[in-house]
Order: sequence, then structure tokens, then C-alpha cells
Amino acid sequence: MTEQDTTAEAADPALRDRLVDSIRDLLPQVLGREVAGVTADTALMDALGISSTTGLELVLELEERLELEISVEELGRDDFGTVGSLAAYVAGNLLTEA
Repeated sequence: MTEQDTTAEAADPALRDRLVDSIRDLLPQVLGREVAGVTADTALMDALGISSTTGLELVLELEERLELEISVEELGRDDFGTVGSLAAYVAGNLLTEA
């Protein structure tokens, strides 16, 4: 198990659920089209056609909407597997103010 996997598992489940809801709400704006039936298990790239550029736009929009800062240094293609995997990455990679 990688350090990132451990971080994602340790993330607050309530925060992860909030992030899933926010991602679901932002998808139509980022994709420029309506998307129906999105759940935590919805595949971002395969089912919704999100590209790496669109994925980064989604992360930036998420930061702005929730007023959070997300570390993207370790963000990889696998983190965009599903809505839930992206939410878990974000929950485990928030930057805190010093």
C-alpha cells in the first residue's frame, strides 16, 4: 500500500462525501453539458470523458467553491478513476495554512 493510499483511507468520510457532492455539482459546469446519475462510483474518464486538462479544471473549481487548497503534486491519472477516488485524493491532500 502506498503512502497516498493510506492518506486517502485516513480521510474523513464526511469530508469525502461532501467532496463527492461538490464534484457531482461541478461536473456540468466543467464539462459544459448535463450529466445525470453521477455517483461516487462513476468513472470520470471512461464514463464522462474527462481529459487530464478537464480534470485539473475540476480540481481548481473545487478549490474555489470550497475555499480549500489542494496539493496536486502527487495527483495522477488513477486519482481520476472515479468521482470517489478523486474525492478521496482531495480529502487526503488538503494543504493547511501555517
